[in-house]
Amino acid sequence: MSLYLKLSVIFFAVLAGKVCSAQAEPLEVSIQNQVDDAGNVKLALTLKNAGSQPVYHVRSMFHFHHSMSMMSKIMRLNPGQSITLENDKHPPVMRVGRYPLTAMVEYWTHPNSGTKKSVLVTDSFFFKEPVVFKVEGSLESATDLDSSILKVFLQNRSGSLKNIRMMLLLPPGIEAQDFSGTMGFTLYGGEAKNFEVRVYRRKNQEQDRFPVRLMIEYGEMLKHYSGEISGTVRFSPVWYSMKYMPHFTVLAFTALVLLGDHYRIYNQK
Repeated sequence: MSLYLKLSVIFFAVLAGKVCSAQAEPLEVSIQNQVDDAGNVKLALTLKNAGSQPVYHVRSMFHFHHSMSMMSKIMRLNPGQSITLENDKHPPVMRVGRYPLTAMVEYWTHPNSGTKKSVLVTDSFFFKEPVVFKVEGSLESATDLDSSILKVFLQNRSGSLKNIRMMLLLPPGIEAQDFSGTMGFTLYGGEAKNFEVRVYRRKNQEQDRFPVRLMIEYGEMLKHYSGEISGTVRFSPVWYSMKYMPHFTVLAFTALVLLGDHYRIYNQK
């Protein structure tokens, strides 16, 4: 095996190991909901540690129809352990239609330090009558060193105009520039629109990828229509990230040592 090939194998082995460890996600999150004929909503959030190590300081938050509610903090969740948190404090729904649910969960991999991670899960329910949502779209992410640009595409698939409202849901650790709270505009029948949102990663945040949701709603004929578009915000690639700089420094030093030995042996021949 040539020296170049050996160095390549070492480099990609280190890189693959770091990427796999960064993408491991031990916490499984699911939402259960119940709504009665009067519009009263009961929600439950089930958290299960599907990994081989405990997770710590688990904080959960429900987002539902312009309201947010924090759940009780879980100090430790052992491997295989499952906990269900219930919440009946959300306001009742009044209009027939579809309503989205979102749970944001943040946890630590160690009790006093380590990596902070986040999970974002969505669900929905119909109140009295199913309705068909007519706005479609996509989210794409373009990356630079310090931030990420979230590219949003929306299109009205119906023949009538829609006065839409949007809310961008970001997990803990990132924040958007010029998009806080809700935004709104009119989409005429068949019309499509594009816009961009710049997103920043907060200091001491080690994740490179974050799930995001764009929640969209509009009213029509005394009915409530809602939908969501899922996407991923990507920041600087793993090999540019400062958290891996010590690993690549060691790798570069090892490469220099091997190259020095190679040329020393070659010159002695």
